[in-house]
Amino acid sequence: MKNLFHKGLCLVMALCCIASRGYAGGGTLPDAQGHDLKLSYSRTTLKTVADAITQQVGIVFSYEIALADYPMENLYVTEQGAALDAILKTVFTPRGIDYRVVDKVVVLTRSAHPAQTVRAAPAKAQVTGVVRDAAGNPMIGVTVTIKGTLVGVSTGVDGSYTIPADKDAMLLFSYIGYRNQEEPVGQRTQIDVTMQEDQLMMDEVVVVGYGTLKKRNIVGAVENLAGDAVENRPNADITRSLQGQIPGLNIVQTDGKAAHGGQVTIRGVNNSFKARVNGGQKENKLGQGGSALVLIDGAEGDMGSVNPDDIASISVLKDASSAAVYGARGAFGVILITTKNPEKGKVRVNYNGSVSLHRRTVIWEDNVVTDPVQWVEAFRESYLNSSPTATVPSLFNNYMPYSNAWFEELKRRRADPTMDNYSIDANGNYSYYGETNWLKEIYKSVNYSTTHAVSIQGGREGVSYYVSGRYYNQDGIYKVGEETYKKYNLRAKGSIRIRPWLTLDNNTSLMSSKYHQPMMHYGQQMISRQIDMFAFPFALLKNPDGTWTQTAAKSGYAAFAEGTSWQEDNRLEVANTTTFNFEFVPEVFKVSADVTYKGARWTRDRMENLYTYYTGVNVSGQDNSYSSLENWNYISNYISTNIVGTLTPKLGRDHDLNVVAGWNLEDYDYRAQKTYRQGNLYPSKPSFTLMDGEYYSTTSGGYTWGLVGFFGRINYAYAGRYLVELSARYDGSSKFPANSQWGFFPSASVGWRLSEEPWLKPHVEGWLDNFKIRASIGSLGNANIDPYQYLETMTATNSASIAKSSVIINGQNVPYTSVPDLIPDDITWEKVTTYNIGLDLDLFNNRLSFTGDYYRRNTTDLYTVGPNLPQVLGSAAPYGNYASLKTKGWEVSLGWRDSFKLGGKPFNYSLRAMLWDSRSWITDYYNETGDLTTYYKGMEIGEIWGFRTAGIYASNAEALNGPAYNFFKNGEMFRAYAGDLRFVDVDGDGIMTKGNRTLSNHGDMEIIGNQSPRYQYSINMSLNWNGIGLSMLWQGVGKRDWYPWTESGFFWGKWNRAYNSLMKTQTGDRVVKIDKSTDNWRVTNMDKNPYWTRMVSLAANRNDGPLTWENDHYLQDASYIRLKNITVDYTFPKHICKKLRIEGLKIYVSGENLFTHSPMFKYTDMFDPEVITSGDSDFASTQKSGLGGTGNGYSYPMLKTVTLGVNVTF
Repeated sequence: MKNLFHKGLCLVMALCCIASRGYAGGGTLPDAQGHDLKLSYSRTTLKTVADAITQQVGIVFSYEIALADYPMENLYVTEQGAALDAILKTVFTPRGIDYRVVDKVVVLTRSAHPAQTVRAAPAKAQVTGVVRDAAGNPMIGVTVTIKGTLVGVSTGVDGSYTIPADKDAMLLFSYIGYRNQEEPVGQRTQIDVTMQEDQLMMDEVVVVGYGTLKKRNIVGAVENLAGDAVENRPNADITRSLQGQIPGLNIVQTDGKAAHGGQVTIRGVNNSFKARVNGGQKENKLGQGGSALVLIDGAEGDMGSVNPDDIASISVLKDASSAAVYGARGAFGVILITTKNPEKGKVRVNYNGSVSLHRRTVIWEDNVVTDPVQWVEAFRESYLNSSPTATVPSLFNNYMPYSNAWFEELKRRRADPTMDNYSIDANGNYSYYGETNWLKEIYKSVNYSTTHAVSIQGGREGVSYYVSGRYYNQDGIYKVGEETYKKYNLRAKGSIRIRPWLTLDNNTSLMSSKYHQPMMHYGQQMISRQIDMFAFPFALLKNPDGTWTQTAAKSGYAAFAEGTSWQEDNRLEVANTTTFNFEFVPEVFKVSADVTYKGARWTRDRMENLYTYYTGVNVSGQDNSYSSLENWNYISNYISTNIVGTLTPKLGRDHDLNVVAGWNLEDYDYRAQKTYRQGNLYPSKPSFTLMDGEYYSTTSGGYTWGLVGFFGRINYAYAGRYLVELSARYDGSSKFPANSQWGFFPSASVGWRLSEEPWLKPHVEGWLDNFKIRASIGSLGNANIDPYQYLETMTATNSASIAKSSVIINGQNVPYTSVPDLIPDDITWEKVTTYNIGLDLDLFNNRLSFTGDYYRRNTTDLYTVGPNLPQVLGSAAPYGNYASLKTKGWEVSLGWRDSFKLGGKPFNYSLRAMLWDSRSWITDYYNETGDLTTYYKGMEIGEIWGFRTAGIYASNAEALNGPAYNFFKNGEMFRAYAGDLRFVDVDGDGIMTKGNRTLSNHGDMEIIGNQSPRYQYSINMSLNWNGIGLSMLWQGVGKRDWYPWTESGFFWGKWNRAYNSLMKTQTGDRVVKIDKSTDNWRVTNMDKNPYWTRMVSLAANRNDGPLTWENDHYLQDASYIRLKNITVDYTFPKHICKKLRIEGLKIYVSGENLFTHSPMFKYTDMFDPEVITSGDSDFASTQKSGLGGTGNGYSYPMLKTVTLGVNVTF
């Protein structure tokens, strides 16, 4: 594989050498003799004119691709025996095009002067104005003519024009890709115009795999998004800005950290899941993953590393047909991010700056009870309800003393505000009687961020450049503890035309980030979880003498406040792509050869220290037994090279052929090293040399892989009606054994534009603009497998391959390792086959548009655990290609856009609604027993097994007549009481059981919900009038179920543990009230329909608690709708900008996540519907669920944002 890679580099270098020597092909200028030429066009493009002259005269033209659609108006030329220079001057000079001869090729460029008046016409006044697009941006090169004459001009770089016209004249505004617009002059001398796009005339060019295609010729499931959709959004990561913008692009946000992005999948969801088992959780993973391939300017990259202001367009390739040319890398879809190219002309400088205020979407501190008396009463109740003979323990969470006498003193002191909130007994021990909102002490009300972005671009004929930089800075959400995130982006793009047929492009980018955050000094836990578990309202932050209380130490507050326990991540990514573009035959045959290098360096330092607390005047302690310092270093180097040829022969008006063929090589090397030691001597000076601990460790690891691929694609369109695309890729990967390294993956798609059929077109003209049916089928391989899976590897302990024995052998600790596990005979590609049917409609002059797709995706040979082996073999079941999965889904989008006059000015508006859904089922998996804690054949991904309920028992007598609680440990009793859940005895045996949790014996459990997001949707609205713009994006999930895990204290409160927080939603008539005056307890507020059952500590915590196992009473509807973004902007008029000596000025106010509604808010106000998972990926231990785990809801909170920004162009 490495030899292939080196040969590839040599081939690219050889092409570069050829480039430096020059190219002898191409046309030459004819001798200086007379030429005949006849041109007759009322409206056409420069490309058409150049091609016609080439055919009639034989000369060869060269011009920028962007100039191909330059409008050529009223061109009527008949020449006989004319000199070549005279022809060129007649055709091009009056229309704003300069020409010159370079290496016997006529080079055409846009003139610095506007197009001249072709034929003079009488005029009584000078009419001026500005032409803008629907977004309010000035349009350059729009042709403005007096209808019925040849009098015309073109708009300048600022969109302005001046034309002589009398009051009876009709001005005609025209531009390729936009609908013609007419404006009567009358008495006006200022006529501003807003042009409306004409999608079918425009033939929008969409970025696809290794090239571009006209939108009308695309038959795959491809969605394109302009870069301005993510501009002016105050997000550090563009995944937050992309959410809800493209149907089928699923982005799940797990928290609100600036350093984190969303989990991105295309047409599907993550197939992994956690099953509840005794003692905690069971992790299940199917296959090697289904994440989308992200390519930035053709090179694999991370969306989080891109400057949003640099993005020109984003294309999402959703089916196998459109992604086929990426083969093994694009099995689950491809996201193509194209950054802005340089614009020639005078130097343009743009500045975009903003300041943002952030606030958590859920304000925990406002939703918890801080009255210490009420909190302690609930603490007592949850224990006393555990059994008829229960008592209150003598400690809060095993460290803070409790007694009835102390409780009475607490009530007395809280009733008298003049009394101290602490006391010191005769032995010098402290007692506390305060009222502390610990969450409020930790979290700020608001935090801020700033963004500064600058771009500079310009150039001249043959040379252009684009340089941009962005700085993003966000401070933390914590009142105590330093949290800062800084991110720097730099990009430099340049293009040099070495020869008329050869261009050298270079694209260099740099991303650097630094994230410093405070952390717990032990266990790597989340601060919110520690407060919920250890910070009681009556406890104080500090003792009377200023020392830390034990609660401040245990909760992590002391560690945050002192700032000596922290984690810091530093990342640096540098990427460079150099490309040689050879245009051997202009507009017909070109070849590009590129080399990309991407290097990443990432370091993580983690410091944990000890903190001294005092429980008495002279009684101190520390909450952990050691301090520590950790350092990780990660290094990755990625090199790729591509050679791609594109052939677009001119086969006549009815034939459109595009052929792409190429070769791709990639090489990746990754290395990691970790150093750890205990015993910090100086907490404020982290250094391994300033430590005295005897325990230390150093581990290292890494891997390499290589990939080579040959690919091709043929697109053919006949008469604009019949469309065919054939694609294939032949891939080889070093991740597989030699006998299965190579895979061939073909695809095909067809399309039919009925709207172009002669038998239909006459009947639908005027209202049906486009009617296209698409169908595709394709197969791709998935090489996203960990390297070395096919090798037998030995491991001694953790990640070490060799370790020293703990047993003395022959007087010493000897090295040892383990016998490797078995591996299957053959490991091969996971195969993904996709079927797609689509429909595209455009109606009423392209004002109404509809796109719909239905697809089925079959994934076979999924890499997962295989059949069980006899225990006497002494080896676990091997992993291999043993499973398969099917996914069905659909996507629809409906859009409307229009314009009308309001107050004499154009009012432009648009509305687009999108809805999509998918479901996945296991079609093959080794599970002989039908175990429900893992995958099984026929299982739907995301399904939730649990118990049915029928309300709450109103009395003990009613509870005794219900099914036996033998399985549930309700407090300290195996029975139900008044106020407990009434479970449904599904199997009718009179006892609530879970059986053995298999398909054949699942007791009273059945499928009660599904946690996969369903019916995802978004609504995008925008309007623009007189420089004022308003846009709004709503995004949501129509169906999603969620059951809170054990240890989710922010949901269960004292039903989890008696010392957890007491939520305000768990007070009053929301909770059952029990009359215990007789043995037949009864609920006294059943008429209030209480949601919360009898408050019993550990009811939702133990392995067998009645609320631990999923049930439909506490199953939450986590669907939601969110105002993802709203932006109001104002673009200043041209005359004001001129006075300020600038080209353009826009100010805007933008809001993110300002409003959210979810049905779950009826029962809990402690959760954001997007942040309901466990923990934080920065601290691996926090992501564990179940007993001893973190529980749900303690993640870094989601943020809502208000931004004020300004955009200035010089």
